[in-house]
Amino acid sequence: MSGRFCYRCGISEEEGGPLIEGLCQVCFRRENPVLLMGDEINTELCQNCGSYRKRGVWVDPSTYEIDKLIFEVADNALLENLKLDERVRHIVVALPEEVEQIKELPVGEAMVSFEQISWHLEHFPAIVTYEVRVKARLHELQKELHDERKRITIYVRQTVCPRCQKFLGGYFEAILQVRAEGRQLTEDEREAVEKLVQEKVDEIMRKDRMGFIQDTIEKDEGLDFYMGSKSSARKLAQAIRERFGGSVSEAYELVGMDRQTSKEVYRTSVSVRLPKFRKGDIVGDEKGNIYEVEEVSGKGINLRNLSTQEIEHFEWRTVRRERMDTVEHEKREAMLTSLTPKEAQFMDMESYETFEIEKPNFKLEEGEIYRLIKIKGKYYIEGKKE
Repeated sequence: MSGRFCYRCGISEEEGGPLIEGLCQVCFRRENPVLLMGDEINTELCQNCGSYRKRGVWVDPSTYEIDKLIFEVADNALLENLKLDERVRHIVVALPEEVEQIKELPVGEAMVSFEQISWHLEHFPAIVTYEVRVKARLHELQKELHDERKRITIYVRQTVCPRCQKFLGGYFEAILQVRAEGRQLTEDEREAVEKLVQEKVDEIMRKDRMGFIQDTIEKDEGLDFYMGSKSSARKLAQAIRERFGGSVSEAYELVGMDRQTSKEVYRTSVSVRLPKFRKGDIVGDEKGNIYEVEEVSGKGINLRNLSTQEIEHFEWRTVRRERMDTVEHEKREAMLTSLTPKEAQFMDMESYETFEIEKPNFKLEEGEIYRLIKIKGKYYIEGKKE
């Protein structure tokens, strides 16, 4: 009785197991290796910021500790260059001990493990050597899984990523200008804006690697931030407006011609103008109401009505509609000397001159010293002297 034989080694099907594509079990596994990677892989990390390419895109690392960073970059390079037989349709990366225990797999599935077995990290290129193990099933007639091991060496070299090339070259795409309407920024405002910008830049750069600040210029009238991308400048402008209020506008300046596309290149200036009002300002509206500014924010402004001492909130569109503006005024301190049903008599603490004003509808105490505001000959009570 004649049987079938492996065309590679000649063993009979009875001895070598079911033939697969004319090969015995051993020869089929030998002639159809699953792990098709080379012995060496070269990869790079940015010597300036620690970023590396992942799926073709430069990404920031999860750690900046140099040893851990090198392993992160090497692990990524190994996985991205993992090359298996095209008949493997599903890959599971597992721990070495998990792969060791696997005895059965569906056709077209592979389990892969890798572990670092030696490394040299003292200088670049850093060298990390792995043992990669793969178990897989390529054919339904396989009695035993493919079980392959290979040592692969990763060389991690230093380079400068495109973002850092631009940053180190002084590149910027937009200027974010922070100003205040009709006045200079206060020191407190400058510090608060710079703190907010730094917080937001860290957040923006997780998604936009070009969102860096190339330079910060302090000017008498405000702050200029030179930004790596227009989108980051716009996002920061909106964040500042939401926190402090104000308005945002853009302007464009022709700076040259792109040699590759022959298109005009414009630089964008994104301007944030903070409100004219600050805490403590005295403002008035078209109706003649006089207020003291209590709080300014992106949502609007809180004003204390000096006639009633009540706090009133106005949205910015209402402020513009009511044409609120600062008003010229004088400040003085005076003691309340007497009260009548209709008047309050005060004595100026500097000139000792006495004068009467219409008694307000909130409580006053004789003998106390008050801060007064004088506008066009009329007095308003700002508050009690502390």
